[in-house]
Amino acid sequence: MRIVSASEMREIERAAFERGMSYYEMMENAGRAAAEYIKDNTRDFETKLCLIAAGTGNNGGDGYVAARHIKDFGGTPIIMMASGEPKTPDAIKNFELAKAMGIEIIKFDPKISAAVIYGCDVIVDCVYGTGFHGELRDSVRPLFDIINDSDAVKFAMDIPSGVPDSGSPADGAVKADHTIAVQYLKRAHVSALDYCGKITVIDIGIGE
Repeated sequence: MRIVSASEMREIERAAFERGMSYYEMMENAGRAAAEYIKDNTRDFETKLCLIAAGTGNNGGDGYVAARHIKDFGGTPIIMMASGEPKTPDAIKNFELAKAMGIEIIKFDPKISAAVIYGCDVIVDCVYGTGFHGELRDSVRPLFDIINDSDAVKFAMDIPSGVPDSGSPADGAVKADHTIAVQYLKRAHVSALDYCGKITVIDIGIGE
């Protein structure tokens, strides 16, 4: 099984882009494949409430795509923005599409959001991707604390939030039951197995 660094994965995606595959298409493929995996690994999927915790970057964009397809597959998604609305172009497009579908989108508030999070059966972590480094911001620590304390089944998109490309996870990083690795395993999966749970690699069609 091939293992790549975060920088190598960016080069792989860039090469796919130069061959004619848009970053938007990569995001769509990743989010849809993640939603399929969540559906296939959630008993009585149609009866479950799925919370997608979304960051402002492309990992959050994958979450907006996943939410759309979770709804298409018969599930009930709620999107919780960890730090406000998305900032990257493709994530913004998918934010608008999710909103147009009528998916509930709310902002995390440490004073009132715990009840929503604890009421969900499935949590999909799409806050930080493989580009994370350093320490967690104070604004997201309460969110991750509640997620980790929840009894929900936790799925991480590509890598659990707070796990860097190499080295030890940040204090308060998300601990997932399942990690959905995009295209290849990353170094972070090897260095933080205890945070990843069951790791599954999804194919987003970018080839070798």
